[in-house]
Amino acid sequence: MMATLELTPSLDSLVDEDEISHTVVQQLNSIFGNDLKNLEKVSELVEELTKTRDELEKRANAHTQKYDDLLNDIGPGVRQVRELERVKLYQEFVSAVDEQSKEIEAALHIGAEGQALVGYCRLMDTTKAVQGSHCLNLVAFVTNTLLYWHQVFTLRFTSEFEGVLKTIKWPFTTGNDTVHQPPASPESLQRLCTLTQYLLQLSLPDNITSENSKRPESPVASPAIVTDFVSPVLPIHLLVRPLEVRFFFHFSGNKPTNSRENPEWYFTQILKWISAHENFLNSRIQPVLNRLGHQNTSAKVEFMRGLVRLVVIKLAADLPDVQFDDDIFCSTVQETLNFEREMSLTYGYPSSQPSVLSVLTQGRIFARWIHVERKFAQELMDELVSDEGAWVAVEGGEAAHCGERLILLLQGITDRYKRLPQPGHRLQFLELQLELLDDFRVRVLQVMKSERQDPLTSHYPAILNTVHHITATLHDWADLPFFVEMQYYQECFSNIQEQTSAAIASYDSTTASSTSPDDPGSFTFNSLDVSLLNSSISPELLARQVLGSVFDGTMKLYTHIEGEMVRTLASYVFSEVRARSQPYRQDKWFHTVNPGASMDFTKINELSPSICPLLEVLARHLHALRDVLAAPLFMQLWKIVADTLNKYVYEEVILQTRFSDVGAAQFKFDMTRGIFPIFGAFTQKPENFFRLVKESVILLTLPHPTAFLLRDTIHMWHDDQDAFSLVVSPVKALGEHGVTLLKPKEADTVLNIRINERD
Repeated sequence: MMATLELTPSLDSLVDEDEISHTVVQQLNSIFGNDLKNLEKVSELVEELTKTRDELEKRANAHTQKYDDLLNDIGPGVRQVRELERVKLYQEFVSAVDEQSKEIEAALHIGAEGQALVGYCRLMDTTKAVQGSHCLNLVAFVTNTLLYWHQVFTLRFTSEFEGVLKTIKWPFTTGNDTVHQPPASPESLQRLCTLTQYLLQLSLPDNITSENSKRPESPVASPAIVTDFVSPVLPIHLLVRPLEVRFFFHFSGNKPTNSRENPEWYFTQILKWISAHENFLNSRIQPVLNRLGHQNTSAKVEFMRGLVRLVVIKLAADLPDVQFDDDIFCSTVQETLNFEREMSLTYGYPSSQPSVLSVLTQGRIFARWIHVERKFAQELMDELVSDEGAWVAVEGGEAAHCGERLILLLQGITDRYKRLPQPGHRLQFLELQLELLDDFRVRVLQVMKSERQDPLTSHYPAILNTVHHITATLHDWADLPFFVEMQYYQECFSNIQEQTSAAIASYDSTTASSTSPDDPGSFTFNSLDVSLLNSSISPELLARQVLGSVFDGTMKLYTHIEGEMVRTLASYVFSEVRARSQPYRQDKWFHTVNPGASMDFTKINELSPSICPLLEVLARHLHALRDVLAAPLFMQLWKIVADTLNKYVYEEVILQTRFSDVGAAQFKFDMTRGIFPIFGAFTQKPENFFRLVKESVILLTLPHPTAFLLRDTIHMWHDDQDAFSLVVSPVKALGEHGVTLLKPKEADTVLNIRINERD
């Protein structure tokens, strides 16, 4: 029975305790069944199993000890064999590198440069393969071998490349036209292209620098500002090198050409060199770059970047010395901006490349630039405003001279700073422009107050035109992509300032309430706002994000001045009209014809004599202002005059007297043939701007039966609206006669001032 108990020696059963328990229970059931007497034999089974376990443990320990001793005996030998294998591989690797070096040397010895470069490329692949190895000496050996051959190839090809350049008479001194290029043999040009190809293949892995194979040093020390200039590919560097020597020969030291008063000399020279070599670079060097997989590398751009670097070095040396001479400093800044614009627009120098503007945006230089711009702008503004012809316009409706020159001043500032790469620098110039606009606004207010005593014959209209012209110009500028972008950056900058203020306030409150104020959470910023200040923004994003414009505040102030001045002119015109309206107001509008006499009111063909002075001054002033004001301004003015005159006639003439049929007919003729035609020169339907007068005339000239019926309708509706709900409403009844503005009560007042001559 004991022998019949078998435990499955599977790995799973040894691992899974539940399965072991299940198996044991099944086997016990198969042995003992349900017989309780058989359970007495369990103790015997346990003893037997214990003995079996002890025996197995003893045999396992003996087996383990046997093999441990064996491993201890042969382990060192195995490790030594493995070490020898690694040494063998190490030696084979070193031998392979040596063999590659010998192949390169042999190829160079027989002049097989192409084959030698193939070996160099294999050596470079080997170098890349061992870069992750822990065998530091091996990595150093392979790397140094690669650097050695890199230096050998560089010196060999560089020397020959420079020799070929002399053969083809590089650098060129003529124009860009191929007809004028210096003669060169096809063999020399072909050899130059071949050497260019060889030099381009002398690349190194990204993590390896060729300290032992440096390029020829510059004739002058390079300032820190040129660290942004990535060195061009080696062939382009060699093409720039002779020009670099010439540049510093002519524009450094005590040479007559090294004149700080004439920065345009070296700017012009650089542009001439680019023009002279542009065609050669595109036709000879660029195809080689394309064949070797450098399609994204432009030979022309690389060449221009190398020349721009020379200008940056020269500017960085000269500007600190001339910054306190305003004339020379301004000349240098302007020439620098002209050069940068010419490089971009004429020669296609990318904005992503480092430019000469980096010198102008250096801390002290930029601060000096802003200071000089502000100084000269304020001096020019003083001159503009104080000039005798400052507020005189060339033609009627145009801005005064000072306004035109202010716009030119602001446009000039924009042209100078709009190409600056950093938004922060552009925002500082924008603030300067807003300061100048506000300064000019204050000056306008001062001049305006001194001229408004006699606004029609003084410079008042010219001042108003100037304010309007500036407002219209700012409105146009606000929609330009450049200023939309500036508004976006200004909003981002404002958000950052608000976050900074909140962080400082939070920090102060923390330090006041806690002994441990170092709370990094108090100084968090919106990373989106910060990153956007240093990135270019797409027009679509700007359209979604920007609200308003950078000129909104300024335009609001100028628009307020414009409205005030227009109202002043309108008030002056109306005061002149009102002063001449007294006789007309005193006319006897209630005069009636003799009873029984008949009169054809349609035959009234003369204006009231008393209205002629009013019409004369009104027409004269309006036509005079039309000749001197801009069209939008005059439109505002005559509408204000019309509205004011409309209310005045209604309140001071119509409602202040009684009208007979004759008086009403004469009044209608005066309005429709006197006042309305004056404004008819400015609009097709002048009566629409005199609706109070127009509708009053309609009511005053209605036939008597119609007038009685209309008045009764108004009275009945007013007395009891419910009782007369089926009667036509007075509003509708008035509308049928063309009266829509006057309310029923007002219409009733007008109807009541009619005199019923038949009573």
